[in-house]
Amino acid sequence: MNEKRVKFILLVFVFLSFVIILRLLYFQVIARDKYIAYIQKQYFQKEKIVLPRGIIYDTNKKVLSISVKTLKLYALPKYLSDKQKRDLAENLSKILRLSKYELLSKLTSKKGYVVLADNVDINLKERLLFLRKQLKAWNFGVIETTKRFYPYKSLAGTTVGFVRKDTGKGAAATEFLLNNTLGGGVVEISVLKDGRGNPISTQILKKSKPNYHAVLTIDSNIQYIVETALEKLVKKRRPKEAAVLIMDSYTGDIIAAATYPNYDPNVYWKFRSHKNIIFHNAYEVGSLAKPFILAEAIDENKLSDFKRVYCEKGKIVIDGVRIKDHKKFKYLTAEEVIIKSSNIGTIKIALSLDYKSIYKKLRDLGFGKSTHTFPGEASGILREDLRPVNVAYTSIGQSWTATIIQVAVAYSAIANGGFLIKPRLVKEIIDSNGNVVEKKKIKVFGKVLSDKSVNWLQKTLKLVVEEGTARLGKSKYFSIAGKTGTAQKYDPKIKALSNEKFYTWFAGYFPADNPKFTIVIFVNEPKKIRKWEFIGGGTVSAPLLKDLVDRIMYYYKEKPDKYIAKN
Repeated sequence: MNEKRVKFILLVFVFLSFVIILRLLYFQVIARDKYIAYIQKQYFQKEKIVLPRGIIYDTNKKVLSISVKTLKLYALPKYLSDKQKRDLAENLSKILRLSKYELLSKLTSKKGYVVLADNVDINLKERLLFLRKQLKAWNFGVIETTKRFYPYKSLAGTTVGFVRKDTGKGAAATEFLLNNTLGGGVVEISVLKDGRGNPISTQILKKSKPNYHAVLTIDSNIQYIVETALEKLVKKRRPKEAAVLIMDSYTGDIIAAATYPNYDPNVYWKFRSHKNIIFHNAYEVGSLAKPFILAEAIDENKLSDFKRVYCEKGKIVIDGVRIKDHKKFKYLTAEEVIIKSSNIGTIKIALSLDYKSIYKKLRDLGFGKSTHTFPGEASGILREDLRPVNVAYTSIGQSWTATIIQVAVAYSAIANGGFLIKPRLVKEIIDSNGNVVEKKKIKVFGKVLSDKSVNWLQKTLKLVVEEGTARLGKSKYFSIAGKTGTAQKYDPKIKALSNEKFYTWFAGYFPADNPKFTIVIFVNEPKKIRKWEFIGGGTVSAPLLKDLVDRIMYYYKEKPDKYIAKN
């Protein structure tokens, strides 16, 4: 053979070998990820499933929120015959009670993969698998997944929150707050197919973290009592918003938190708002501020100067601004200023005090800053304005705002002897065996009211309910202490305070002589029942007290602390 020819063939062989090596290098190293992705696309179908999440219990270990197993049904239409598609649609419509035509529309689509149904009852699994076997529709599949279920529906809905269907993560309230603890989320699985597209097996591409469970301070029995009472008030008064909060006066434990509007977390997408107004909104508190002004007067030793306060027959002018009272009072004692809720009396006492100390007292009580109990919690607005007219408005609870939870914290300080406590919604975190992983501590920030002012306020606030502005809420069996509040709303239409739209409040505690629970009742824009009716905390919010306190104390098997005369 010609030597040149041999060398040429050898050179060609070496060149081809080099090309092959380069191609192998390209496929195995440079373009490896690209071709693996292509193969996976051909032979794998990725699907997301919702992972189970930790349970949320109430304080008595009743389940408020739990993940339950469900099924996701899918199909690969490309690999199903026309007859199989028709038979599947016919049978699935009967089993799932879904439209046969909607199912057939999905099965006849040009997509390579379709989800036929989500959140299907887990008890149907065997029946569905038998149907697949019967029809030999191997490209129809059943995957186990989970969904979040709330057995008590809307009970404490705005406090418990909800989990999004698409992410498997909490999106509001306690569900959101405890995302890192409860776990959940979504995980990708890969459905492996053979060369013909038939499913062979599934593989989890991402593993989940272990979940823990949460025990809340909410008592679902008390929550039910409170929500039932609130529902009656809403039907009667047709307000824009309303809420009732029950809190342990010493520990800060939130026993019940009822709001209107509320929602059912099982169908959260049907509701426009998912706010919890107890934490998310701040409002003017009206006369609820007055006891704290009197507490400052006691601490500054100024109350003795006001054995009798001249209340100007219901009108006073400060810095050129006229401020009215709800009645034309003349002379009132300091106690009567609170019992009868005189604006002018409170203002005259406030203007005799150190203005900076008034704002400090309110800040010490927790106003103007979030309690950091709830996700998205508001702080309220408390600006230090030392002009006399602004101090006057501040003293009667106007020109500044507070959340319902802040009001509860401040009134708990009166009930518990003067201590500022942090609200507690989560009591403990437990594992799947019930062992306590983390105990949420009770936090006391310090003493913010003196013993002298607490004693005076406790005596006076009891009289507010027995004979003052809150007397419509007086219980026959249990002593109650507290204060009513009414704040006029600003109406942008008339560019002035409205004579028709009000915030109405009651804040206090019970039993008055041995405090256990703090209660706050709030109503935004209640409607009049009669044209001549006066809208205020005493006529709207306070009347709810009687039924609530009696039922709650009965639930706890507490004996009445008021003397009941025998017939």
